[in-house]
Amino acid sequence: MSRLFVVTGAPGAGKSTVVPELLRLRRSTSVGEGQLVVMDMDELLDAEGRVLGVDIATSAAAANWPAYNALWLRITELVRRSGTPMLLLTPGVPRQLPEGRWLHLDCPDAVRRQRLAARGWSEEQIAEALADAAEIRKLVPRSVAGDGTPEESARKILAWVNE
Repeated sequence: MSRLFVVTGAPGAGKSTVVPELLRLRRSTSVGEGQLVVMDMDELLDAEGRVLGVDIATSAAAANWPAYNALWLRITELVRRSGTPMLLLTPGVPRQLPEGRWLHLDCPDAVRRQRLAARGWSEEQIAEALADAAEIRKLVPRSVAGDGTPEESARKILAWVNE
């Protein structure tokens, strides 16, 4: 089965913002004969942040998170069995998605705070995202900066994929 590359980052790191650039630049990868498939876990969510009617981002949905992660592992298996490597962007950590090679898309806390405030997040939500970022920094120490342009971040991620 082909390789799985996982890019994690707490909310506000730039994961969803970098996807269009990854899609545009992915032909420059050397991961195999097939094209690199790029997916963001948020792409299964509807406009209100729900999957199958459940707002997956709330703590009330915590009981659903293992099933959501299992669904994504299955999706990656289905894609990779075709021989095509896959790059998945997720807010998850290795214990939640225990496959693949991991990289952390990170940004300074001040940048994260500003981005999330612009989305209308409450101080409590922002504090939780900052705590998530601190945890991810410990669990996935290899990182690339997400505070530059989306193209810069995409190029760094694809360079990591090509290693």
